Amino acid sequence: NKNDEPAQYLKFLRENKAEQDILYQDLLIPVTGFFRAEKVFEHICETVFPKLLENKNPETPLRIWIAGCSTGEEAYSIAICFKEFLGERKDTLQIFATDLSEPAIAKARSGVYSTSQLQSVSAQRLGEFFIKKNDGFHIKKSIRDMCVFAVHNFLKDPPFGRMDFISCRNVLIYMEPYLQKKAMITFHYALNPNGILLLGKTETTSGATDLFSSFG
Repeated sequence: NKNDEPAQYLKFLRENKAEQDILYQDLLIPVTGFFRAEKVFEHICETVFPKLLENKNPETPLRIWIAGCSTGEEAYSIAICFKEFLGERKDTLQIFATDLSEPAIAKARSGVYSTSQLQSVSAQRLGEFFIKKNDGFHIKKSIRDMCVFAVHNFLKDPPFGRMDFISCRNVLIYMEPYLQKKAMITFHYALNPNGILLLGKTETTSGATDLFSSFG
């Protein structure tokens, strides 16, 4: 914007809603990808899904919340894993995927991704769960229908409830400890008594260790 001084830019920022939105989106750090950390998804299929479904009524959907879903790749990856895990089972899944960023949620809802965004998707999965069109690869309806995307701030908006599984990966690392604790309390409230919380590799439940125990 050719503002040479911070004070000059601050004045411009206060008076320009479009610039506020651009700056806000730039601060959200939308880093994601399909099947990011492949072993995590292997663990979900081999350990988490069987544990969650062992006493679940097949007519009651498994409820999952992806907090900080960015442009949707993780939500769709979990939906694909669940579809692969089911086999002949009749269980159903509801994924609630949320993020602060309206553009990211709009992208997630579209379910359209470029070839470069699908580099970590195997050829088999690409053929089974995506449809190639002129504007990119579209998530198939059977996967898309499992996911509900919404703009949501889990630090201040009312949380979802009766969740079996919550994934909040690589989001808490950008927060101060008191906000991390607030998030942990929110997730604990949202989970069913035997629900499971998945965090990023460098994230822990420190500050709320009395609310969670390790699993798997």
